[in-house]
Amino acid sequence: MSEKQILAADKLLELRSDKQSGQRTVQETILYNLGIGFGPAAIEDESLLRFVLEDGVTAFPTMTAVMGGSGVGGAFSDPEYGVNFQMIVHGEESCELFGKLPTQGTIVSDTSIDNIWDLGEKKGAVLQMSKRLYDATGNGLLANCTSTIMLRGNGGYGGSAEGAPRVHTAPDREPDGAAESITRPEQALVYRLSGDTNPLHSTPEFAKMAGFPRPILHGLCTYGVCARILVGALADRDETRLQYFKLRFSIPVFPGETIRVEYWHESDGNYAFQAKVVERDVIVVKGGQARIV
Repeated sequence: MSEKQILAADKLLELRSDKQSGQRTVQETILYNLGIGFGPAAIEDESLLRFVLEDGVTAFPTMTAVMGGSGVGGAFSDPEYGVNFQMIVHGEESCELFGKLPTQGTIVSDTSIDNIWDLGEKKGAVLQMSKRLYDATGNGLLANCTSTIMLRGNGGYGGSAEGAPRVHTAPDREPDGAAESITRPEQALVYRLSGDTNPLHSTPEFAKMAGFPRPILHGLCTYGVCARILVGALADRDETRLQYFKLRFSIPVFPGETIRVEYWHESDGNYAFQAKVVERDVIVVKGGQARIV
């Protein structure tokens, strides 16, 4: 887009959705679990079949990323708010969990835009939004999730950069451990069934137009895969022990590549981590933080 759009930051910061109720099915829960790699994992370890079979299916914590209503996201494509939609990039994702996620039935949510920072015309703006998930009554808080969005085409609108998010720094030593998982060539085609049907992740021609040699894996799929790897390595496959999970996206992953998560123990239950693609030896996730009780 050639004409610069001026971000209506004050209007965006006023946005908060009312509580919205939505329904979730067992099949949607299973599809999400398959999308982050529990199919091959369950074939290797039958204790993980609880993530992919209807009888007693289990919800994995990062499913919070695809739960809840549409919220305030529609503002990004509304000209009234001045967001350069074509230049949006997902920067960070985090979630803090307070209760067990339902595998089916009613889920209540609300969302808000909480902060916007202006990093200047060359670097763009940074927008932080949050989503809260509640039980069926709308009273019990299950999770609080935060997304950081890079508005690359909206910097220099006159806002402040003070307090902008900084990436978490891992300890200056060799990792305390590492674990890895191979993604499947068709993994993005499965993950898209959880709601993100952007052709960047499915259509080769579209991916090439965006500057990639082939479709890339969804960032939130990488988010879920990293959490699955860490739960396996540090929580004895017990997903209920994961209370907090955060990362910053660095470089996209291509379906079929191997994701290797390296982690550092920082304090009681708290870990820093990063993720690499083994085949290209590049860091695809940095600034990772996890709390495992």
